[in-house]
Amino acid sequence: MAITRYADWVSPEGRGFVKVDNTLTPDPVKGKEIFAKTCSTCHGDNGGGQYNDDGAGMARTYKAAAFVKGKIPFGQGNTLTDQEAIDVASYFTHLPRPVKANKDKDWPKGGAPVDVRR
Repeated sequence: MAITRYADWVSPEGRGFVKVDNTLTPDPVKGKEIFAKTCSTCHGDNGGGQYNDDGAGMARTYKAAAFVKGKIPFGQGNTLTDQEAIDVASYFTHLPRPVKANKDKDWPKGGAPVDVRR
């Protein structure tokens, strides 16, 4: 029983990720508006968050949108549409961020996914 619960918890769905339609076209302009209304209370106007490492692992638009859809706004997950989640993710995943150590090792086989910020 415990191992089943652990497996559920470490699965993408158990961590708050839900499926989103990744064929939708992101609109970062609309995403900025949604971010201002929905996210800035916790994450600040510039998306920096309350902690230095806020947003770790959220560099991919559609992956971030899957988390946003399931968990954001805090305590109100699954209230944004797929399009809204993708729009807001396209906005914040392309904000300036510090470059982390060993970034050159992110894609050792090359071919970063299309939704990774460049």
